[in-house]
Amino acid sequence: MHPLLTALLGAWEVRWEALLPLLLAALVYGLGWSRLRQQSRRQKLASRWRLATYMLGLSSLALALLSPIDWLGTQLLTMHMVQHKLLIMVAAPLLWLGNPYPVGLWGLPRPLRRMLTALLAGKSWLRQLLAAISQPAIAWLIFTFLYLAWHDAALYDLALRHEWAHKLEHLTFFGGAMLFWWPVINGAPRLHKSMAYWMRIAYVLAFVPPNAIAGFAIANASEVLYPHYNTVPRLYGMTALQDQMLGGAIMWVWSSEMMINAALTMLGVISIQDRRRKQRMATQKAEPDSAALPLSPSKARP
Repeated sequence: MHPLLTALLGAWEVRWEALLPLLLAALVYGLGWSRLRQQSRRQKLASRWRLATYMLGLSSLALALLSPIDWLGTQLLTMHMVQHKLLIMVAAPLLWLGNPYPVGLWGLPRPLRRMLTALLAGKSWLRQLLAAISQPAIAWLIFTFLYLAWHDAALYDLALRHEWAHKLEHLTFFGGAMLFWWPVINGAPRLHKSMAYWMRIAYVLAFVPPNAIAGFAIANASEVLYPHYNTVPRLYGMTALQDQMLGGAIMWVWSSEMMINAALTMLGVISIQDRRRKQRMATQKAEPDSAALPLSPSKARP
């Protein structure tokens, strides 16, 4: 068996600083989902597919942070890129599709629920802050800046050499991704007017050029950009430069493909909505006008 595959099938780490928040998030969401399912008027908030997507999102976070992918990222740029894509392109949108705010709110004890609701009500500082940074243009800029900045050679190498910087990198990647996908999924709390689907499509496709340029530059660099990878043993059949080429290709192709797939999905939603609208119009036209119908014999005048 290839040594890389053997490593990927190895034991997962028990890192409580990551595991405990994931377990807590699963518990709160699951409890809220169960409570909402018991209320018939709120069952739409807690559909089974939302539960599945949220748990898949948490599972993606666990895979990125607790599986061998995490420590392999310190030895292979390729694995570090895979880890980033799981955080940014898989976990974040899946969690938003689970509608975490209203469902998770119902999983909290009543005092905490009231406290969080109050923090997001009216003109509170938290609501104003979230409203400011969640404006689509601002969210896009923040995420794109964080995404590109962490691929700078100095910052990237810092994250590989120091655990605190590595954790900060993951935290800002994931936080920026949640901010980026918020207006795309249109998740609650909704602090702005919903974007039309064509605007959401333009929003995600606008990320493709900077991502593709950065990934292409990494994949085609003639020398190793991140010196750390020259200092670790090459145990998996690739030189540091070959590893960099593959890692850059993953960044270039996979991230761009995910954005294009998101755009195609939204085009499908537009098509479905248009078809349903046409069906409703056809049904309305087919229904006879009650005012034009003749009176029944019992109501007809002599």
